[in-house]
Amino acid sequence: MYEYRPRKTNHRAATAVALLLAASVTAFIGAALFSFYPSILQCVGLCLLIPVIQLTSRYLVLQYLYRVRSYDEGGADLEIFSYRGGSRMQLVCRVALSDITAIHPLGEQNRKPPHRVHRYDYCPDLSPLNAVVLSVANGDGEQEIQLSPDERMLTLLQGGMRKGDA
Repeated sequence: MYEYRPRKTNHRAATAVALLLAASVTAFIGAALFSFYPSILQCVGLCLLIPVIQLTSRYLVLQYLYRVRSYDEGGADLEIFSYRGGSRMQLVCRVALSDITAIHPLGEQNRKPPHRVHRYDYCPDLSPLNAVVLSVANGDGEQEIQLSPDERMLTLLQGGMRKGDA
């Protein structure tokens, strides 16, 4: 069994949260200072708080644990757990390594998933720089999983994927 906890490598989410929060505070101050139509500025301030909450809960508080677990029968699974601070971990993804058909580095050509293929993002960063995209084909159809693995995890994933499909 191998475990890896990806670290945040950029501060884009924190910067976006700070800018949106500053804009929201500015809108609320403007609503207090200007006597005509203060409700419009208050609505703008409240609307700016929505992405602040979403970005904070997804990119600033949430953490991941990637685990490759082998079994006695010879198979191995990729398990992804999410947790917030010290709270208990929740399994959010489990995929057999034999179901992984391809591994590609995330780049401009595959920034968006193909048509009708859902991509699950388990990267700790907003716009990650060193992420990979795993193409998975199993009983649920075709999906993609976006991760930020280290070199050893990437080697384990490449070693366990389908040999005939890659």
